Amino acid sequence: MKSPLLRAWSLLSLAVVATVAVRAHAGWPPAPGADMKDKANWPNDFRARWNYISYFPERTPGARPIDPFDLKLGASGMSIDRAWTHTIGRPDVKIAVIDSGIEWDAADLVNKAALNMGELKRDEAKPRTKEDTACGGTGALAGYDCNGDGVFNVADYRDDPRIAPVVPGEPCFKDHDKSKPGGDRIKGDLNRNCILDPGDIILMFSDGVDDDANGYTDDICGWDFFKNDNDPYDDTRFGHGTGEARDSAAEANNGDGEPGVCPGCMFIPLRVGDSFIGDANDFAKAVIYAADSGAKVIQEALGTVNQSAFSKAAIDYAYNKGALIVASMADENSRHHNMPATANHVLTVHSIRYNEGNPGQATTFVAFDTCSNYGAHLSLSVSGTSCSSEATGRGSGIAGLLYSAAADEGITLTTEEAIQLFKMEADDIDIADSRVTESPKYYYSHAGFDQRFGYGRANALRLMEAIKARRIPPEVDIVSPEWFAPIHADRAGGPIQIMGRVAASRAKSYDFKVQWAPGVQPAESDYRDVVAPLTNIPASTVSGGAVPLAQLDPAQIDTTHPRDPDSQLGENDRSISIRIRAVAHYDSFDVPGEARRVVSITNEKNGLDKDLLPGFPIALGASAEASPKLADIDGDGVRDIVVPDSSGKLHVYSMKTGTAVELPGFPYLTRPIDGLAKDLGEPTVPSYLAAPAYAAGAQGGVDPAVARESLKAAPAVADLDGDGKPEIIFTSWPGSIYVINTAGQDLPGWPKRLPLVPSCPHDPNAPQPETCMDLKRGYARGSYSAPVIVDMNKDGRPEIVISAFDGKIWVFKADASVLEGFPVALVSPKSDTPSRIMATPTAADLNGDGIPELISGSNQLIGGGGAAGPVFVVDGRGNAAPSVYLPNWPMTMASIKLFPVVAEGMVASQAVADFDGDGRPDILIQGNGSRPIVVQADPGGQQRFEEPPNRLPIVQNEDGTEQKGFDATSIFGERSKAFTPDVMFPLFSHPSIGDLDQDGVPDIIVSGGSLSLAGALAGGGSRAERAQQLIAAWSGKTGRMLPGSPILVEDYTFLVNHAIADVSGDEYPEIITGTGGYFLHAADACGREAEGFPKFTNGWIAATAAVGDIDGDPQKSLEVVVGTRDGWLFAWKTKGTANGPVQWESFHHDNANTGNYGTKLDQGTTQRAAKPLECPVDEKPADERFEVGGGCACRVESHGALGGTGGAGALASAGLLGAAVVLVRRRRARA
Repeated sequence: MKSPLLRAWSLLSLAVVATVAVRAHAGWPPAPGADMKDKANWPNDFRARWNYISYFPERTPGARPIDPFDLKLGASGMSIDRAWTHTIGRPDVKIAVIDSGIEWDAADLVNKAALNMGELKRDEAKPRTKEDTACGGTGALAGYDCNGDGVFNVADYRDDPRIAPVVPGEPCFKDHDKSKPGGDRIKGDLNRNCILDPGDIILMFSDGVDDDANGYTDDICGWDFFKNDNDPYDDTRFGHGTGEARDSAAEANNGDGEPGVCPGCMFIPLRVGDSFIGDANDFAKAVIYAADSGAKVIQEALGTVNQSAFSKAAIDYAYNKGALIVASMADENSRHHNMPATANHVLTVHSIRYNEGNPGQATTFVAFDTCSNYGAHLSLSVSGTSCSSEATGRGSGIAGLLYSAAADEGITLTTEEAIQLFKMEADDIDIADSRVTESPKYYYSHAGFDQRFGYGRANALRLMEAIKARRIPPEVDIVSPEWFAPIHADRAGGPIQIMGRVAASRAKSYDFKVQWAPGVQPAESDYRDVVAPLTNIPASTVSGGAVPLAQLDPAQIDTTHPRDPDSQLGENDRSISIRIRAVAHYDSFDVPGEARRVVSITNEKNGLDKDLLPGFPIALGASAEASPKLADIDGDGVRDIVVPDSSGKLHVYSMKTGTAVELPGFPYLTRPIDGLAKDLGEPTVPSYLAAPAYAAGAQGGVDPAVARESLKAAPAVADLDGDGKPEIIFTSWPGSIYVINTAGQDLPGWPKRLPLVPSCPHDPNAPQPETCMDLKRGYARGSYSAPVIVDMNKDGRPEIVISAFDGKIWVFKADASVLEGFPVALVSPKSDTPSRIMATPTAADLNGDGIPELISGSNQLIGGGGAAGPVFVVDGRGNAAPSVYLPNWPMTMASIKLFPVVAEGMVASQAVADFDGDGRPDILIQGNGSRPIVVQADPGGQQRFEEPPNRLPIVQNEDGTEQKGFDATSIFGERSKAFTPDVMFPLFSHPSIGDLDQDGVPDIIVSGGSLSLAGALAGGGSRAERAQQLIAAWSGKTGRMLPGSPILVEDYTFLVNHAIADVSGDEYPEIITGTGGYFLHAADACGREAEGFPKFTNGWIAATAAVGDIDGDPQKSLEVVVGTRDGWLFAWKTKGTANGPVQWESFHHDNANTGNYGTKLDQGTTQRAAKPLECPVDEKPADERFEVGGGCACRVESHGALGGTGGAGALASAGLLGAAVVLVRRRRARA
C-alpha cells in the first residue's frame, strides 16, 4: 500500500488541467487589435518566444546592433502573437501529426488530442458526470461536453465515476518506466502512466466494432499504422511526435510547457514509425486516414526511406480533399531530396534562426539554420532552432491558424489556395550582404525565390490579414514534369509537356504566363516566356488540367548560367526552372500566385551523355534505393538488370534488342501491404479496405492495388534448387522474403513472412511477449537485409540468410523451412537495450569447420549516449553450437548515434578478406565516426571500448617498433584534393574491399563526412565556409591512406556500398560511388576520375552501382547500372571490360551478397595490372587551409577507451562535437 501522501500526489497530477481556470490569464485569448507586447494579453505559459513575436527581444547589454534588413522586417519572429488577436484556432480544425506516435502523459497535449465521437457514440462510451448522469452540450456535442467548454476531449471524462476512484495498491508509473512509481492509479488510468489521457479512453472503450463505419475499428484517438492497431502511443518514447504536436497544437494558458502555434486547434496522432524515419507506405496510409477524417493540416516532419507510387497517390488524394501537407526538408545542410517532400502538392519547409548564442545577442533572425536542408523545391522558411522538424511543427500550427481564420470568415480554402497564401504572404529574404564575393556573412539570398530560403519567412499576421481582406491568390499547380526529372533531349521523344492547372474562381478574371530560365534560382530578368502570356481569362475558366499549359523543346534550351554559390561542383549546371506566374484580378486589387518546377536538361548545347545506353534513363515511377544486380536471368548468356523499386516491383530488363526491355513475367509484384491485403492478411492485422479512399478506388479515391510491400534491399541471384537456373531472392521492408524463378513465379512455400512484433503491454506488470517493442527494446517486424546465399549445413545446397528488425539472424532452407539452430538473437551483454538489425550479414568460414560464420552488427546502443555499438560473429551452427558466438565476440566499436534506424549502433554491413596472406579471412569493421579497423577471426579481448589487440595490418616502423591498424583519419594522402587540416569520419555507409593499387594486398574503402562537416552542421545560424564529404581508402599493406585519398565528393553517401572495378581501361580499378548530390563517381587510388566521370543523374543515389557486361558486345565492355531515389534507372558503357579488374561488383560484393572478397566472381579478376599503381609526381596545388578543432596529424600507436584522447575514441569524441548535435537539436527537449 502506498502512503496517503503518494495517493494525494497522484490525484493532484491527474487534476492538473482541472485547475487551469484558476491560474489562467484573464486576457487570453487576446481581443482583436490587442497590444501583444503587453503581458496581460499573453497566455500564462507564454515567454515571448523570439520566433512567435512581432517585435524584437530585449537586447543583451553589449550586443551588436540588429542588421538593417531585420529592422526593415520589423520583427524577430513570424508575428504569431498578433495572429492570435485574429484567432487562436478552432477545435474543428484538426492537425494530423504523422510521426513517431504520442506520449500520452504529455500534460499540455492530453486535452488537445481529438477524440472520435463516432467511435464513442454508444451510451456506455460517452462521458458521465460526477453524479453518474448524462453530460450536457449542444448540437454535435450533446452528451459529450461534460465540462461545458465547447470541446470534446479527455477532460470530459475526468469526473466520470467509472474513472475517478483511486485503486489502492495498484501503482502507476511515470514515463511508462517500472522503476518510477508514482503512487496508486485511478481506476481509469489503464495504461498506468499517472495521468488520465486518451490512451486510457482507447483501452476502456475499444469493443471491436467499427461504430462509425469508417473502415478503422475503434479509432478512438488516431491510429498506429506502424503496428497496425488503434493506439498511436510512442512505445519507445522517442518523443519526436510528441514534440511535433507541442509545436503546432500544445495547450495554452494552462501553466504547463509553452503554447503551440495553434493552441485552439486539435490534433490527430498518427504513428508511422518509432522515430522520424519510416516507410512511405505507412506514411501514405496515415495521410489517407487524415484526409478521410477531415484533417485540414497534415504535419509530417519525416524522412521516409522510400517514395512509392502509393505515397504519391495518397498525397494527391489529400490535396484534392482540401488537406495541406506541411513537409520537412530534412536536416543535413544538403540539397539531397528528402522524401516525401519532393512529391507534388506539399508545402516544404525548413528553419531559419538567430545567429548568436541567444536572441538577445543576435544581429539577425533570418539566418539559414545549418541543420536544415535547402534546394529548388523549398517552399518556405519557418523560424526555429531545431532544424526542419521544428519548422514543420510551427508551420503546421500557422496553417491551423490560417484555416481557422478562413472558417471564421466563411471561406473554404482549397489546398492550393493555402499553399499560395503561404508563399505570396511570406517575408522575402533578400540580404545584400549575402551577395558580396569575399567572405559573405550569410548564405546567398536575392529578391524572390532562392534555394536557401524559398519564398521567404512565414508571416502569420499577414495571412490573417489576407483572409480578412479576402485577398486570395489564384491556384497555380504544376504536376509534370516531376521535380528534378533528368530530361535528355536526344531521347525525350518530343517536347516537355508542362502539365498543371491555373484557376481563380473567386476573382473576376486572371492572367498567367509560363516561363523558363537556366539555374535553380534565376533572377527575374533571366526568365523568358515559353508561350505568349494569356490575359483576362474569365474566372469560370480553369486552364490546363488534361491539356498541357505549354510545351518546351529540350533540344533548344541553353542551360548556360553562372554557378550559384551552393553549386560550385556543378550540381546545378544543367538545371532549368519552369515557372507559371498568375495574377488574379479582383474589383480593387490584384493578387499574384506562382508555381515552379526544376528539372535538368542534357542536350547538344551542354554536352550529350554519349555513354548512356539506349533507352536510359528509365522512369521507374518509384524510388530505387535498392541496389541492382546483373545476372543472366533468361539464359541467353548475357547479364540482365535485376532492380527492385519501392512500389514493390521487381524489374528484370534485358538489353538483347539493344535497348532495355522487361522480360516476360516481370515486373514481379510484392504482396499488398498490411491492412490492404484481401486474402493475405493476418488475424492480428486489421483491414482498411472499407475506408472511403480505398472503397472508391481509382474513381476518386486511391486504388489499394498500388500499395505493395516496398523493396529497399539488394536482391540475390543464385540457383537454390539445383536445376541449373537461377532464382531471384529478395526481402521487403515490412518483412517478407520472396523467392521467384526466371518466369517471375513464386517457388513453393514462398513468400515467407517474418513474425509479427507487437508493442509491449502498457501495464509494466503484465506478461511480456518474447519479442515486442518498448522503451528498452527497439524491435519491429521487417528487414533491410539483402539475402545472403551460402551453404550453411554442408549439404551442397545454399540457404538464405537474412537479418531482421526483430534483432535476429534467420536462416531458411530453399523449401522455406527454418534451418536448425536459427534464428539467433543478437544481444550484447554491455547494454540492456537490444534493437533491430539494419546490417546485411557477412558470410565467411572463420573457424575452419566448413560452415560459414555470420558477421553482423546491430542497432543496439552501448556506452554513454549510445556512442558505441556491437559486432557479432555467430557460429555457423547457430544455437546448436556449444557457444553461439566465436571467442571474444561480440566486440564493441566506437560508433556515434546520429539518426535513429539508419545511423545508430553498428548499421554498416561489414566485409571480409584475407589481408595478411595467411589463408584465413579477416574482418573489416566500420562504425559511424570512427576509424575503420581490420581484425583477425579472434580479435583478442576488450576491457571496455578500446580497439582490440589483434588488428591488421602489422607494419614495422623504421625504429623497429610495431604498428597495428590504419593511420588516423586525419592523415590524408599526398595527392588528395581535400583541404587540410580536417578529419575524415566514416558515416552512414557500408565498407568495401578492393586492391586499388594492385600490390596484391586488399585495400579498404569507406565514405562519409568530416570534422569540417560536423562544424558546419553545428554552426547554428553562422555561415559555414566549407564542409567536406569524403571517400577514403587505406592501403591494406601499409595502413596509410592511398595517395589520392580522401576523394572529395559533393554530398552525403547515405547507405551506399562502393563498387570496385576498372572502368577506365587502364587495368587499375576505380571506386564507383554515388552521392545525394546527383553524381556517380569513379575515381582511382590517385584520386583521378575515369574518363567520362562523374556521371550526372540529377537525383539522390543511395544504391550501390552494379558492374557487368549487359549488352553482350564483342569487346565485353563493362556497363555500370544504378538507380536514384527520384525513381530513375541509369546504365552507362565504360572503357573497362568484363575481363579486367572487377573486385566488388555490386552491393556486398557479389550476387550472393556474401560480403566476402574471397567469393569468386564469375567475371573479371582481382589483379590484372603488370605492376603496382604509381601516381603521377606532378606538383600538387597547395592546400587551402581551414582552421578546425581536434584532429591528429600523427600516426596513433595506442588507442584509449571511448572518450579518451587517442585513436578512435578521440575521433568519435570529435564527431560528437558537431554531427551528433543535429540529432539533439532535432529532438531537442521533445521527450
